[in-house]
Amino acid sequence: MIASLDLTGFGFTPTESLVYEVLVRGGPGTGYAIARAAGLARANAYSALEGLVKKGGARVEEGRPKRYRPEPPSTLIARIIDNQAQSLDSLAAVLSDISVPATPTLVELVSVRGVLQILSHEIARAQTRVMLVAPADAFPALTPALRKASAGGVALSLASPGIVDLLFASVDPAATPAGWPGDPVLFVVDDRGAVMAGRQGDQVAGHWGTDPVFLNAVRTLILAGRAVP
Repeated sequence: MIASLDLTGFGFTPTESLVYEVLVRGGPGTGYAIARAAGLARANAYSALEGLVKKGGARVEEGRPKRYRPEPPSTLIARIIDNQAQSLDSLAAVLSDISVPATPTLVELVSVRGVLQILSHEIARAQTRVMLVAPADAFPALTPALRKASAGGVALSLASPGIVDLLFASVDPAATPAGWPGDPVLFVVDDRGAVMAGRQGDQVAGHWGTDPVFLNAVRTLILAGRAVP
């Protein structure tokens, strides 16, 4: 069997990708049955199954013989996102200890999930203030980071074109800038970084930047929309 699912970019081997797909498509099974379905030698199938169990892609049901059950795709995605967030936090901690000249940067953003990950990561690292305008349906994913920032004394200036109710912070109504492509995503964290983007469906067009001019442009847009008092 040739796998159509590729998990190698998330720390899984090609064989683990294949076996996970077999489990999802065919349901739980013994190592022998999964090896046959995947067209693998039994030793390779068992090795991949054990790898999936360790990485959170499957679980084993004790018995004779053992049966392996896949974790639901939504669970696997959540674990991958959590693992990547932890890896990013570790990387940020290491990089913060490396002294390098500060240079302005501008990075293109094209992924909705990528934008949410950047926002969550930067909000969690905020020291003084977060200014954010985002669609209402983005706030559930950002709430843990926003709650952490609020508990740490970070000033939150939040706004949305939609209705958002948070128990720990107010979210003001936001005006969409004239001619903006889709839903606005505007973000400034402390005085070190900003996001300016537009979301249309599951597509995003925008940038993350650290240049002071870029930061001030985003801050001005937020204030002009009266999203932040």
